[in-house]
Amino acid sequence: MAEYARKLIAGNPTLAQRITVIKGRVEDVELPEKADILISEPMGTLLVNERMLESYVIARDRFLTPTGKMFPGVGRIHMAPFTDEYLFIEIANKVCNVFVCI
Repeated sequence: MAEYARKLIAGNPTLAQRITVIKGRVEDVELPEKADILISEPMGTLLVNERMLESYVIARDRFLTPTGKMFPGVGRIHMAPFTDEYLFIEIANKVCNVFVCI
């Protein structure tokens, strides 16, 4: 994604002078100064899978100025109950492969 962002920015000389793309994990990179805006895609199953939300919070705490903005700033979880016997068996089998099932 960083390489694609660099290509997009390079196509606009005004932006190329104002935007710096830093490639790396948010937990590992260092910034020369705090950022005014953080933009991310902290999705995943129910906003918590893949620990993306945790990385987003780490980025906020490490890199965002006190008056900075985060986009998105809100996440919503929508759920609807349903039943699927085959999906239940598939998930149960995965759990039993990791843990001892009785």
